[in-house]
Amino acid sequence: MMCPVETPVGKACGPVKNVALMVHITVGSAPDLILDCLKNLELKDIEDISPGERAKGTKIIVNGFWVGIHRDPDKMVKTLRNLRRRHSIRNTYQSAMGKQAMGIYATNYQLRMVCIWLLFFFYDLSVSVILLQNAIVAIASYSGYNQGDSIIMNQSSIDRGLFRSLYFHTYKDEEKRMGTLVKETFGRPDRSNTMGMRHVSYDKLDDDGLVCHGTRVSCEDVIIGKTTPVAQDKAQGQASCCTRRDRSISLRHSETGTVDQVMLTTSADGLRLVKVKVRSVRIPQIGDKFSSMHGQKGTVGMTFGQEDMPWTVEGITPDIILNPHSFPSRMTVGQLMECIMGKEKVFAHYSEENEPYGDATLFTDLNVENIFNALHKLGYQKHGFETMYNGDTGRRLPAMIFIGPTYYQRLKHMAEDKIHSRARGPVQILTRQPVEGRARGGGIRFGEMERDCLISHGSALYLKDMLFDRSDAYRVHVCKHCGLMASADLEKNSFLCKGCNIRTNMVQVHIPYAWKLLVQELKALGIAPRMFT
Repeated sequence: MMCPVETPVGKACGPVKNVALMVHITVGSAPDLILDCLKNLELKDIEDISPGERAKGTKIIVNGFWVGIHRDPDKMVKTLRNLRRRHSIRNTYQSAMGKQAMGIYATNYQLRMVCIWLLFFFYDLSVSVILLQNAIVAIASYSGYNQGDSIIMNQSSIDRGLFRSLYFHTYKDEEKRMGTLVKETFGRPDRSNTMGMRHVSYDKLDDDGLVCHGTRVSCEDVIIGKTTPVAQDKAQGQASCCTRRDRSISLRHSETGTVDQVMLTTSADGLRLVKVKVRSVRIPQIGDKFSSMHGQKGTVGMTFGQEDMPWTVEGITPDIILNPHSFPSRMTVGQLMECIMGKEKVFAHYSEENEPYGDATLFTDLNVENIFNALHKLGYQKHGFETMYNGDTGRRLPAMIFIGPTYYQRLKHMAEDKIHSRARGPVQILTRQPVEGRARGGGIRFGEMERDCLISHGSALYLKDMLFDRSDAYRVHVCKHCGLMASADLEKNSFLCKGCNIRTNMVQVHIPYAWKLLVQELKALGIAPRMFT
């Protein structure tokens, strides 16, 4: 059983089993229901037609058996033709992004202690699918900040609550038993008898080691205090007076919020278990990702205030300005139809003389010309275009702009979760280069294409700074006679070349530590690279 949309391509096809959102799985059954439906669609049974008539119609095959013919197959499959309003790859993209959209995933979300989840602020009571919001979208090239897959958003709409969401992160910890008697305990660590305490704030902890509900916390605060006993025979030096070791949990780097819920219970082993849920408000900003229901995804490139956004003759300013160059190659005609039909329904709702046309569902036989005529009957340009004025100059834009409501979804990819910087931090033990990953405080990857870019600009000094000084700079002493690395004791100012067995005539060179490691590995294979200065 394979899903034609969500099944991965390549070697993962088969082992990875996914299905699209809201999929209907069908199993083998008798074809009676299908045959009855086909007969209602004017199917002629093969037993009721002569051999001469069989050649005049289109063969209809069900489960590998020829059951009849149809004179007008286009009429029979007109519902499937509606799916052609989007390119097939866009359906695949939307199947993936529909799972990434924010929404209300459960009715008891206030009681659940999920690790990480997002809750979408929802204020539109006219729809029942709580995953998206209706936004006024204009398709235009405006100021250059929406080129590519970028979009421009109305900052005033954001301030009024557009696409606002809640971010919840649950921190969990449990007491662990060490032996039969000694175990970890929750509590506020005491610096006088606790070793290993970090340079963070423990002031917001109560005596039980937990932070209070409603407390404002940041990455510099500890939210769960826990200590473990230290064996006295292992304590040395200044730590000999310490009887506990700090095992507290603080917020992740660059994370702030408010303590939403604190739960203290016991596990199956009778040990105490703590969960602390931290809540923060996520407001759309530059770098956040959005998408329509048609696979038109994009990130926010710029936010303008309402006074700087273009407006129509009725004073309507768009919430989103989308790049028009994203439509011809992607062939997402369905989004254009959704926009213009939504526009017709909005204005027909406020008109007492006109009834809205169509029900805007996928399996409805919609005629674009009928939508045009219904919108034109309401007194608007039938193709959805409107005259708009520049927000900076106040002058009329020379071209008419396609504008209307579109159902947009906010995805879980946000700039606040992906922003990362590093000055100094941990390095790998083997290569002494910065570790990878944002969670570990790693460095920023500088790949081959970035290197080629600096080479093309002739920035040799900056290239050395990026690839050498900020990465794994190292110094060794090399013998001038044989070019091999020598043993050096800088404190005693003593040097020895084991190849020449001499202690003088050495020179200090600066090399990457990865090169020094490679030289030593080649020596293990019987190859001795030499460095001459």
